[in-house]
Amino acid sequence: MDYEPDRYSDSTETTGEFLFQTYDFGFVESIQAFIDAIDWSQPWLWMLLSFHITTLFTIIKLRNNTKSLAVVTFSSMILTGFAKPINTLAQNNWQKFSKENYFDERGAFISILFSFPLLCNSVIGIVLILNEILRLLRKARIAQIKYQRGKTSILEEKRKERQERKDEKKFIR
Repeated sequence: MDYEPDRYSDSTETTGEFLFQTYDFGFVESIQAFIDAIDWSQPWLWMLLSFHITTLFTIIKLRNNTKSLAVVTFSSMILTGFAKPINTLAQNNWQKFSKENYFDERGAFISILFSFPLLCNSVIGIVLILNEILRLLRKARIAQIKYQRGKTSILEEKRKERQERKDEKKFIR
């Protein structure tokens, strides 16, 4: 690795760009380098983390309220879709809320710390919604089977009654 003094002093280059261009690590080392490159003392990062945790707990809490769960899940998906405009906005205004510019053109930072957790929460929400759909389908199928069995037993009772009437008529004659 070549040391370039000017490379470290350029404030327009983001931390993510520096890491991806300078080092050639394995996956675990890259993740560790990414985590180490972030100044976690910044309040906005803790608010972002709190937002994701709150969203996760909200999704889990709403697992029995399908309509509300769907709203939160699809809102998470919509927010993920707005990641690029949010990244551009943050890239242009990072001085107002951050000590460093983490927002590169490729959107690596926002993808990892914003979009990925939102997508994970969305997947959890979709799984819970599908679970509820399967539960309702099972319930409907059981009700259908019970109805058909009940209908069959009613038909059998009517058939038996007709047979008894026929037998009574034969007996009376």
